[in-house]
Amino acid sequence: MLNVAFRGMFSAAAGIGLFLASWGAQAEFQLGFANEAVVQDLTIDCNRGGDESRCAFGGASRSSYFDPTPFLQEVVIIDGVRYYHMIIGDPLSDFAQETYIQASDCCYQASQNYDPFPKSASNGRGGSANGSGSGNPTRVVMSNMVRDAELTQLFLKDSLQFKPVITQSVVNAEVRMDFQLDMSAIDYGTMDTPGIVSNRFELLRDNFEDKGDYDNAIIPAFFSDKSLVNQTVSGGQYIYTTGPDQGGSGGVYTYWDGGGYDEYLADHNLFRRDEQNVGYQIRR
Repeated sequence: MLNVAFRGMFSAAAGIGLFLASWGAQAEFQLGFANEAVVQDLTIDCNRGGDESRCAFGGASRSSYFDPTPFLQEVVIIDGVRYYHMIIGDPLSDFAQETYIQASDCCYQASQNYDPFPKSASNGRGGSANGSGSGNPTRVVMSNMVRDAELTQLFLKDSLQFKPVITQSVVNAEVRMDFQLDMSAIDYGTMDTPGIVSNRFELLRDNFEDKGDYDNAIIPAFFSDKSLVNQTVSGGQYIYTTGPDQGGSGGVYTYWDGGGYDEYLADHNLFRRDEQNVGYQIRR
């Protein structure tokens, strides 16, 4: 579960207190954006205001590492189990992500060039060798925050066996929107249980009064026939079936309507902006 300090920080960052205060007390995964490894032999720590002597990749010197992104990678032991612990970004900026990934008996690293995509000429093993969305979610804990001047989105998966909570907030001079899909009580083997949705919309200008405001937990007064109000939620109605690769990775997601998601057919170039990746050689 997410620790109290971290929940408070994200709540303040989002400008929302909605739902976050009830997410539970601290447990084994700290999710505090801090270095945790007792043994630092495998630690890479860059641009985080600490000891830059550990900022090196593949034996390269600090001076040859030109990316300014805050980055931590280390190995931690939690309840006797080994995890890769990684932090990218800064929770006080517009992007931050922290993950714990349960380690397998062996480990892989990309050869020569950075290769974030599934299957390439140099990577016959596919995405399970480079982590491109094909990992086993029951071996991962993750928090992610993205925000700009108006939008804040939080993704929290704070336990291994259960699905995430997704929270979005939009606030500007005209409107405020708070949305949350809470799937944290649903494990990855359960398809017939949907998540809990909270959806509120408020017009902020005084001349609007409460006209147009919406809360999915309340039937609006302007519905004269209350029997017409019917909410259908399918978010969270999916399962993960383990695959043949390391730690059950390379598996399949199946959704309530019989559909699925094939990672190997996804166009990962849609998630990349060339102007933000100057100097990186990407295999396509």
